[in-house]
Amino acid sequence: MDRFMIKYLLVLVLLFSAFPSFAGIIKKGDSFNAGSDINWDDMEFKFLGICICPRPPPIFYEEGEIYEYWDPSLFIDTVSVANYSPFTGSGGDAEGTIADELGGKNKSSDAVSIADESTFFQAHAFIFSMMDGNPCENDDSGGWWTEYDSMWQSDELAATITPEVALFANKAMQLLCMTDAAAVNLGFPLDAMPWCIGSSGSTYPVSGHVDNDNIVQASNTAASRLIFKLNRLFMLCDPYLVCGCEYTPIWTKSHYKMHTARPDLRSTYPIGKAAKMYDSGLNPPYEGAKGSNDEFLWVVFRKVLCCTCCE
Repeated sequence: MDRFMIKYLLVLVLLFSAFPSFAGIIKKGDSFNAGSDINWDDMEFKFLGICICPRPPPIFYEEGEIYEYWDPSLFIDTVSVANYSPFTGSGGDAEGTIADELGGKNKSSDAVSIADESTFFQAHAFIFSMMDGNPCENDDSGGWWTEYDSMWQSDELAATITPEVALFANKAMQLLCMTDAAAVNLGFPLDAMPWCIGSSGSTYPVSGHVDNDNIVQASNTAASRLIFKLNRLFMLCDPYLVCGCEYTPIWTKSHYKMHTARPDLRSTYPIGKAAKMYDSGLNPPYEGAKGSNDEFLWVVFRKVLCCTCCE
C-alpha cells in the first residue's frame, strides 16, 4: 500500500472518530411555536359588509358581519424518516445515515438516472384552528398519520378512493398541468384543473411517491396530496361559504396556501409554487435553522368567508 493511500485511510479514520454521530444521527428539531412559526401577516383580514343567514324557526334568520381571511388551521409534516414529526421535533423509527443526511429520499433502485427516481415522503396532518374564540372559528379537528395508511404506500391502492385517476393518467392531461404551473407561479391556481398541483406536478396518485428528485418540490407535492385526500375523506369542510362550510371531495386549490416552518421558515405561496422561489438555503445538508434536513413542516392557510352570526 503506497504512502498516499495510507494517509487517505488515516484521514477517514480520524474523520469518523471525530464525528461519531455520523454512524447514527437522530432526526431532531424545535417543536412548533405558533408565535414565531406562522406568517401571521398573511391572514389578510378583511371586513366585507353585512350578512343575513337563515336559521331554524322560530328565529328564521340572523344578521352579522362578513369577514374574509386566511386561517392557519392545518399543519402537515412530510418526512423521510417514518414517524418523525417536525411539528413536535421528535419521534422516528430509525436513526439517519450519512446518505440520508446528504441526499434526501430518492427511492427507485432501478432508475436509469437520479432525475427518473421517485421521491417518497410519509406525511402527518394536524387539523385545528389557531383562531380560538373567534365567532368564525372552523370546527374541523383531527389528524392523519400515513404510516398507518396502506393507500399512501401504494399507488394502486390509492386509486380505490380516486377512481377518476384513469381519466388523467395520460400524457395529454399531464401536459395541461404546464398551464396550471404558469398560473400558480403568477399567483392564480386554476381550480378547473384539480388534477394538477402547479409546479409540483400531478395530484394523482394520492400517495407518498412523487416523480421528482427535487426534495423540496416533492415535499410540497406530498403535502398537497394529503390536503386533497383529507378533502376526499370529508375530514375538511371548506370554510369559504358565508353561512357555514361545504365539503369538497374535489378540492378548490385557490382556497389554500402554505409556507414551510421546518427546516426553516419561508414566505407563503399558493399550493404548487415552484420551489426555486423559496428553497434557497431551506434544506442544507445535516441541519436546517429549525430542524433536521429533509424533514418538512408546512403551515397551511385556508380561505375563510364567514358571517359572525353563524359559528
